[in-house]
Amino acid sequence: MDAFAPLPEPEQLKLRAIDTEDLAVLAAFLQDAIVDVSEMAYLPDERRFVMVVCRFRWELAVKAKPDETFERVSCGVSVEGAAVPQYRGFDLKDRGLVMPLLTTIYQNGAVLLTFGGGAALRIPVDKLDLRMEDFGPCWQTRQKPEHGNTTT
Repeated sequence: MDAFAPLPEPEQLKLRAIDTEDLAVLAAFLQDAIVDVSEMAYLPDERRFVMVVCRFRWELAVKAKPDETFERVSCGVSVEGAAVPQYRGFDLKDRGLVMPLLTTIYQNGAVLLTFGGGAALRIPVDKLDLRMEDFGPCWQTRQKPEHGNTTT
């Protein structure tokens, strides 16, 4: 199979987090997503922050054998009831910047996204309402994100 050929339509995820337990699950699926700054936007009239990410399909990777390829899929992410986001370590004008998403948490009335390279995004919200939805075909990758040895 061609490494860049689209894969058959997979079961696509569509998740919503309205409490911290939901967010822990959603955040696990978004971990290691690739985020292009040009695919982020704050929509003040809708009080919504949106971004499109290339999500690593962890739900398949945990079952994969060492020599298998992995998958990524496009995924829309929205934060509802959002106030003006605060950016650290990057600027929305840097349209060519691509960053890995490391963590997503809810703390002190805000959704906090932490990216590689020390960049972060704080989105104040009325209440937690974060949504993600896969779209389009998946594509193969041989690159599995690694986080070092976590065994004791």
